[in-house]
Amino acid sequence: MVNAGIKPTATYSYLAEEAGGVDVLGYSKKDCFNFIHQLIKSKVEAGDAQSVVNEFNNRQANETLFYWDVQLDLEGRIANFFWRDGRSRIDYEIFGDVVSFDTTYRTNKYRMICAPFIGINHHWQNIIFGCAFLSDESAESFKWLFSTFLKSMGECSISFGLT
Repeated sequence: MVNAGIKPTATYSYLAEEAGGVDVLGYSKKDCFNFIHQLIKSKVEAGDAQSVVNEFNNRQANETLFYWDVQLDLEGRIANFFWRDGRSRIDYEIFGDVVSFDTTYRTNKYRMICAPFIGINHHWQNIIFGCAFLSDESAESFKWLFSTFLKSMGECSISFGLT
């Protein structure tokens, strides 16, 4: 069902209905989400990850202010990665008073979370300060991402206003 593009919540609901209820199903919604997450992570092909690493290494070699970082999981696979270009660093120094951070987007193939850092310039246009792909929305992933973002911006911190 996941391969057909059906969301995990809908998959769990369907399976519970077919089994005769959640209490008869034999596993929790969290178990279902964990299984699907592991299944999707196992499909990340080595060539895909290597392509990203090669591209970012190439850009870092050719662009002075390009920055990227990656966090690996326990099996040595890419779990989270972040990047920003030189223009983003300059824009952040000038317009970094307010930063919008949004994790509502998902990629299609690996269902990773797209997490852009967005600001607004003096013409009221959106500008991108950086972008990340996250494997999950855990506290550990967010701690890694925010510290990586600040590191990439020369530790110039702002108040994230997290609630």
